[in-house]
Amino acid sequence: MRHSMIKKAVSYQLLAAISLGAATKLLVGLYKRHGQRREEIAAVIQVLTEVFAMARLNLACVAALVLVSVVAALSTSVGERRVRAGEPVVYVGAVLEYEAYDKLTEEGGEGITQENARIIAEYATEAKAQGVDILIASEYGIQSLEMPSMDNETMFTVTQYVPDPTLKAVPCDLNGDGLNFKALRTLSCAALANQIYLVVDLAEASPCSPEAAAQNPFDNALDTAYECPSNGLIYYNTQVVFDRNGTATARYRKQNLFVEPQFMPGTESDDTALFMTDFGVLFSLQVCFDIEFEHPGLFNVLNRGVKDVAMSTAWVDTFPLFSAISVQNGWSRQLGVNLLVSGYHFPERAKMGSGIYRGFSDLKHDYVYDKESGNRMIVSEVETIAAADGVIRSRNKQSTLDTLGGKGLAKDDVSVDEQPRRSHLIFYDDLSNYSHVSLPPKASGEPQVVELCHGGEICCSLTYTSTSNLNYSLLAYSGLLIINNGQFNLYIQVCSVVWCQTDDVNTCSHISDGLPPNDEFGPFTISGNFSSDPLYPTVITRNLTLIGNDLYSVTVDGNIHTLTVPQESPNIMTAGLVARWYERDLSKLSIKTFENSFYEFFISFISRLWNLF
Repeated sequence: MRHSMIKKAVSYQLLAAISLGAATKLLVGLYKRHGQRREEIAAVIQVLTEVFAMARLNLACVAALVLVSVVAALSTSVGERRVRAGEPVVYVGAVLEYEAYDKLTEEGGEGITQENARIIAEYATEAKAQGVDILIASEYGIQSLEMPSMDNETMFTVTQYVPDPTLKAVPCDLNGDGLNFKALRTLSCAALANQIYLVVDLAEASPCSPEAAAQNPFDNALDTAYECPSNGLIYYNTQVVFDRNGTATARYRKQNLFVEPQFMPGTESDDTALFMTDFGVLFSLQVCFDIEFEHPGLFNVLNRGVKDVAMSTAWVDTFPLFSAISVQNGWSRQLGVNLLVSGYHFPERAKMGSGIYRGFSDLKHDYVYDKESGNRMIVSEVETIAAADGVIRSRNKQSTLDTLGGKGLAKDDVSVDEQPRRSHLIFYDDLSNYSHVSLPPKASGEPQVVELCHGGEICCSLTYTSTSNLNYSLLAYSGLLIINNGQFNLYIQVCSVVWCQTDDVNTCSHISDGLPPNDEFGPFTISGNFSSDPLYPTVITRNLTLIGNDLYSVTVDGNIHTLTVPQESPNIMTAGLVARWYERDLSKLSIKTFENSFYEFFISFISRLWNLF
């Protein structure tokens, strides 16, 4: 009997140990993932410790089993569940429409970067309260748009050292008062404290000389991408991702710069723009002008299976075809991906527009595009497909939070009418070289058909109904889009209906000259024999709102792409299809022209030598 009792006691002890071990493991996991419940979980850990001290093994066993149940209940109460790769997953995303603090004081550039990091950290705290998994901040959101106008010495003070992601560094752990990592540390600590993924855009200082590297708190390899400047630093426009532990888990350097002479283009692989989250979603990064090119976002969508893209931007509104929200929504819709965009709010410099565009799931969008909006955070659930196993939290929140003056959160007691009215600068493309034809109304409302070609490369066909007395035109174009006085030359193809002030094509979309009365146009169908792909729809009203994605369709039959709007639509400004033909961009054409010319010269030279001898 004594032997039996000993065996029984040992069994109880073993069971107690196993139970206690399982409970402890669960608690530690909860402690790491749920900082907001740490006090509650720590109390349970204390009870576990006391259980170990109990003399009666039966009681210890029972207590351990009870604690396992309590831990399981805690785990369930925070709404976690496992998700497997390939399964649907819903996460909560947030984006900031953000106007950066940009006042230089006696602190120099450090005052700017620290204040912006502090404000974004406040938004991270508010995002946590809204159940957010990932928060995106705007391009130039740390150093501000004043950076290009700074002298070299001041410019250095708004840059940050950024660790190579392979180091798995946590900037929050840094000590000291180093000039060029304080903002990074603040942001890393914000991600850690609030247990969210935080995507920011900043000016990176990358050491390329041993002397400069000695000041870098991170053990990065020397940068050899370019000839090293005299100060030993190469500057990049860089997106950095912090995970829930504050680790700098991804670093992407903007490849396609837009009038940013202080930066060098990133040269690293598109894979550096990828990061995996603990909820199983694979994201790609991209910055502003990148959206008009093949790399990195488009490449990662087409070749890496990415369905979710985090974009920071300081977009420049250019009408009629390239307003911020129409470009963002068109890209998301046509590629069938979720696009989370944080935009810099500075309407006086043509910059505004942020949103969450759910092109992968329900095609709905939550966005802000308002010169009076000020700082705003948009929060929305996003449905996608997990690329890896992960853990998700069940949430049921969706809101838009306003802030005023760039500081503080959610102050709704001040009327917008009490704030100074702001202006919205809009740039307009020169449409002189576009083929165009006016679209007269027909009182009877009978459908009309118009055909229009340009340069023998594209022909557009429009079937429409209109009784409006306003001026509308059909545009057709295949050629270079010349930007910033020829600094950029992008090849595009266009078939689009546009509203115009007069019959002059260069008054099309000019809402700055005043808005006409409300009207309706349509139904209509526009199609074209496009030679390039991808191709994006752009549908926006004169009130600067998007037409719902469920109110029109885009179909493809061979090289014929068709946009159909089956009902009358109010206040149309632009409705059409825009394609990018990357291989015909002037930079690539110039390279090919040089290569062809060199080849022809070489063949001619060899022929002459052959004839001489």
